[in-house]
Amino acid sequence: MADLSDVEIALTAQVVSALYPSGLAFNSALGVNCRIYRGWPGPSALNADLAAGAINATIFPARELDKIDDPYLNCEVSTIPLSELTVMVDNDTILFSGGVTLGILAGVLADNSSFIYQTSSGDTPASIAASLAGKIRPIRPVVYSGASLSIPGTTTLIARTQQAAVLTRASRRLRRDLHVALWCPNPSIRDAAAKTVDTLMSTKSFIELSDGTACHVLYRSSQVYDQSQNANLYRRDLIYCCEYVTTTQVNAPLMMFGQLAQATTHYV
Repeated sequence: MADLSDVEIALTAQVVSALYPSGLAFNSALGVNCRIYRGWPGPSALNADLAAGAINATIFPARELDKIDDPYLNCEVSTIPLSELTVMVDNDTILFSGGVTLGILAGVLADNSSFIYQTSSGDTPASIAASLAGKIRPIRPVVYSGASLSIPGTTTLIARTQQAAVLTRASRRLRRDLHVALWCPNPSIRDAAAKTVDTLMSTKSFIELSDGTACHVLYRSSQVYDQSQNANLYRRDLIYCCEYVTTTQVNAPLMMFGQLAQATTHYV
């Protein structure tokens, strides 16, 4: 679930990519050292950086409280991860292979009877086949060997594996102004830094957050602070309105076999 800190982190990453387009191992786009971080600078460290010709770029929220809107995008979005566990059917033989993670469903449909097994810690393709064979055996003949099992005499034989879908729903939509404050040793570097950052941000309608959602970014305004009490400090703030959602996520099982008449399901 995204919150304000995730938005700050994402915006900080954008500032880093603007000032260091080739990466942190290379010189900055301004030709001077840039310290980029969230929060407010410490006075002694900031003064030392300014005296050395370096700039500080800090990202912090405005003092105004969050604006809470109706979550108009409150529909559920589902993501179905691909299972590493695979299964193949050849005539009356089923073969499991691949990786096994916790919570995968492995299912066998033999004629009109279905058998479902959910993986647990330490499972392997062989243990999955063994567990399903153990459940099938009281119902009908089954031959089990390693990661495969055979069910002789079946008219219809289907085997599937799947993981639970992840349902994501927007629970709250928030807006907050965030400052990108540029603390610079002279006016020319300040102006160049502001142009560099805002040029990149002007191409970003959305920035991705760590939970997979996106934050809408809109330029709000710019403010200049030339502090007369500190002749070495020239500051400009770029202010962006950031709109994002908080989300809730749940795992939802999927249907293994459908459109069955008088089917019997056996869970392991």
